[in-house]
Amino acid sequence: MPIVERLDEDTVEAVVARLGFSALPVADRAGLDAVYLAWCRTVPFDNLVKRIDLVSDVAPFRNDRPDAFFALWLGHGTGGTCWPGSRALGALLHTIGFDVRLGSAAMADDLAGPVHSHGTVLARVDGELLWVDSSMLTDQPVRLRAHTETTLPPTVRPVRVEPVGDSWRVHWISGARPGSMGCLLLDPEVDEQHYSARYEWSRATSPFNTGLFSTRNEAGRVVTVGMGRRIVLDRSGLSASDPLTADERRAVLVDELGYSEEIVDALPDDDPPPHG
Repeated sequence: MPIVERLDEDTVEAVVARLGFSALPVADRAGLDAVYLAWCRTVPFDNLVKRIDLVSDVAPFRNDRPDAFFALWLGHGTGGTCWPGSRALGALLHTIGFDVRLGSAAMADDLAGPVHSHGTVLARVDGELLWVDSSMLTDQPVRLRAHTETTLPPTVRPVRVEPVGDSWRVHWISGARPGSMGCLLLDPEVDEQHYSARYEWSRATSPFNTGLFSTRNEAGRVVTVGMGRRIVLDRSGLSASDPLTADERRAVLVDELGYSEEIVDALPDDDPPPHG
């Protein structure tokens, strides 16, 4: 059975404190709900480290392993894309005491096919299987019930689970584009080597390789920087700013989203759009 990594004591103490806890959360359903909500409000889904490493030809990616992921988050406020983010979230939950597995899925499988392009975390609490995703940032764990369609209570990111044979497709809202996107679970139990390999694979195939993307939940809204704009999703819908100047982008990243000046100043400009 694949083993999820554990964090050392000093790291887990620093992480749970940064998430807003005065003591280690209890490994029950209330504890999972609390930790995941804190993650969604505190740890961004972003590609800052990936963008910097790609243009600098750094290999492997610096935030691949959970200990390095959290060191960068604690020092600079960075998160990661799905593979490092889910690996880190899985390690945190495992260290707290939750029964978790690393899952591998196909994002937008209706367009791209059953390709292992997305990492997620599956937790089992009181016999219930839950999808706990570091990219979708659903604020609440999503129940996975065999052969049963389920939905989360309405939020700015509504979620619907569609049973697909013995697996599931999770329909979610990205926060930066209109409409929902499906994600098909392909394998509920993979190991960290699979995650590292797929993260390296994404150097050649990923929508997050050519331009800055950062998104994080707040109470009642989602704030995103992507496609050169600041985008807000709330109950009234999506609204996007005019294209950001370099100074405006820096101000949003540092002053609003809380990244360190050092990491923001290391960011490359977005690649120009393809011609033709």
